[in-house]
Amino acid sequence: MDSAFLQALAQARPDPGGGAAAAHSAALGLALLAKVVQLEHRRQTPEQTPGFPWHDLLGRVRLVAAALMRLQAEDVEAYAQLTRARTQGDPRKMAAALDEAVACPLRIMQQAQEGLALMAQGGAGCAHHLVADLLVACELLGAAFRGAHHIARANLPLMDQDSRRVVWDEALSHTLEALEAEWQLVRAELSGRLACL
Repeated sequence: MDSAFLQALAQARPDPGGGAAAAHSAALGLALLAKVVQLEHRRQTPEQTPGFPWHDLLGRVRLVAAALMRLQAEDVEAYAQLTRARTQGDPRKMAAALDEAVACPLRIMQQAQEGLALMAQGGAGCAHHLVADLLVACELLGAAFRGAHHIARANLPLMDQDSRRVVWDEALSHTLEALEAEWQLVRAELSGRLACL
């Protein structure tokens, strides 16, 4: 997560675009969560054994963060495939490229959902003074899944009015609805802990 991605994003070219930016936003949220988990793991003393499973949580956070970084690159490739397919005019290639142009942002949304679940776990066990960092991370994950949803949905009108488009529409709507509910819950739990100070 260096400045190279931000510099590339700011260029007057189509890629990287919104999907990659959404994945990057989620990865930023996971980086903050990883920071909190590592701080808590370092603070854990032998007397707290078995204690909170910070080490296991860190491993899972890193897996989701790595998946998001892969998805950042996959989104760029999905856009490139869609551009090539539109140029070639092959309906089968176009259909496959459109499927991936919707599927990749959907996978970003799903990884953001994994991140929210991990955040809920970390937020329940971390020190009060670290909760504000997790609220920032929560906002980043919210921006990520909403942004990925916008990118995926923008590709639906390019599809024919067929069952494929309906299936994608339903999958996106269902995933967004579940994510919004989970995000509200995690944010409320974190805010509640912060209010206790």
